[in-house]
Formats: sequence, C-alpha cells, structure tokens
Amino acid sequence: MNVFNRLKSNSTASLKPPSASSSEEFGPVTHEPKLTPPAHFSPATHPALDDQQKAKVAKLLEYTESIMLPETDAYYPSERGFVTENTVKRYMRARKWDYEQAKTMLENSVLWRRDYRPDELDPEYIKPEAETGKMYFNGFDKCGRPVWIMRPRLQNSKDGERQIKHIVYSLERGIRLMPKLVENLAIIVDFKDSSASHNPSVSTCKKFLDILGNHYPERLGIAFVVKSPWFFFATFKIISPFMDPVTKNKIKFVYDGKEEKENKSTSNEWVHMEDYIDPDQLECDFGGRYNFTYELEPYWSALLEKTGNPYKIIEYN
Repeated sequence: MNVFNRLKSNSTASLKPPSASSSEEFGPVTHEPKLTPPAHFSPATHPALDDQQKAKVAKLLEYTESIMLPETDAYYPSERGFVTENTVKRYMRARKWDYEQAKTMLENSVLWRRDYRPDELDPEYIKPEAETGKMYFNGFDKCGRPVWIMRPRLQNSKDGERQIKHIVYSLERGIRLMPKLVENLAIIVDFKDSSASHNPSVSTCKKFLDILGNHYPERLGIAFVVKSPWFFFATFKIISPFMDPVTKNKIKFVYDGKEEKENKSTSNEWVHMEDYIDPDQLECDFGGRYNFTYELEPYWSALLEKTGNPYKIIEYN
C-alpha cells in the first residue's frame, strides 16, 4: 500500500520503476540509494520546555515505565528502546500538552506495539511490496530528515494486510535512518503518470492517517506533492477535515519547474523542492543531481545493512 494509493488498485499498468534521467551531466546512473546522512545539516528544533511541561514529561515517563513489560519478556528490549524521553515529548506535543490525552495515546501505542511488533516485521514477507519501487528511501533533506519517496502509479499488490504492514515497516526503517537530533521524515509523493485509478480511497487515506497520527505522532516533518493531478485535489479536500491542522500545514505542493503557482483549490503552500533538499541529495526526476534508478536488490540490501537484518533494536530519537 502507498499513502496515496488504493488498497485495491484495478490498474497494473506502468509498473516499471522510473527511468533514469537521460542527461549525462549528472554522471552515470546508480542503483545505490543514499541512506547515510550528509556531513552537514540543520535539525529542526523545538522551543525549550517550561517547568510545567518538564513536569508533565517526567510524570508521563514515570507512568509509562510502570506499565512496561517485565525484563524477562522477549519483547522487553524493543519496548525499552521505544519508551524514551523523546518519545514522551512527541506524544505530549501531539496532544497539545494535555497530560491525560497523551497518557491514553501513548499507552495505546505501547499495547499496539506489543501486539503488532512493528519493528520486527519480516523483511522477506514485506519484500514483494517493494518490487516496483512504489515506496523507498533515498537522500536526506536540509534538516537531516530521511527522504521517503512514494510513486502511486507503481502499485503492484492487492494484498491489503501486507500493504499496510509495508507502510509500518517503512516507518520503522525510516526511524532507524534518522541521525541524532532528527526525529521525523520528509516525504515526496510523485504523481507523475498517475491516473484516476491510482487515486486513493478516502478509507485508505484515513487508515494511513490513523497509523501515522496515533502511533507515529510527530514523525512527519514535511511532505511534498509532485505533479499533483486534479483528482488528488478532490481527495485532499475530502480528507483535510480529518487532518490535524499542524499536519495539514506540513503538506507542500511543488511547482512544476519555475512557473508561478497555478490556480488550484487548496490553501496549502506551493514551494520549490530545491529550497528544502540539496541537489546532491535529490534525484534527477525532482530537479536534483543524483542520477538514481530504483532496482530492488541493491536497494533492499542497502536498506537492511543500515537498518537491521532482519531488524535492529534501537533507542528511539
């Protein structure tokens, strides 16, 4: 599944990965994704906490510690890595510093993770979803956020359960690509050559928003919508009321070249992607200088090497 992709797509056309830029000025084509952050980036920062906020963080962390699994449980190391001060802060920010709401939200995520084991999803089970390159990581933005690229036209599966797990798997792998001081992702949704048959159903969009909003709060740093077609604006208008205003404002529509903003029915900001991602971290397809073409095996090997094979226990940023 793709965030902007039907669970039950009825189109199997255009399933080839995007072709490389025909321009030779960017050097030979590579199939190796950029999964190591650049030497220099400027992490997004949050305002310093006041005394009241610090007290709420300490209180919620103490409560969460009290409901954790016993150390003898096989999943304890993973849960220990998830329950960090940074995690607690994200949940508090997501609930506008309402302690009771954040407490309920975080407890629900802890219980969900015990059942779903999102960080332990089997790469071999997920791998068929990655065959066409409909969703992968490549590069980092100027804030050091891993760039998660999505291409709805490359949908290749009708296995709804595995599609959802592919999204969760990708979120977990993206977290493991984050350098220190970075705690969210940059997403590029490329609608090039997409047709209305690839347009997401409202229920699919709401499902993604539920997973992202309830179990991965504050993990979306910014999202770029490229070559947005008319049918996407219709869906976006429908799902917007279900979106938190802060999340909605993180969605940017990308100018196609240098032309001025067209008259589109959205109030969201229009931007040039090179203002957010350095050219050497951005694929040629999006105006960058990284001449990359997706191929499954080199990408999958590189991803597992960086993020764990079959998985890696970490302390969450």
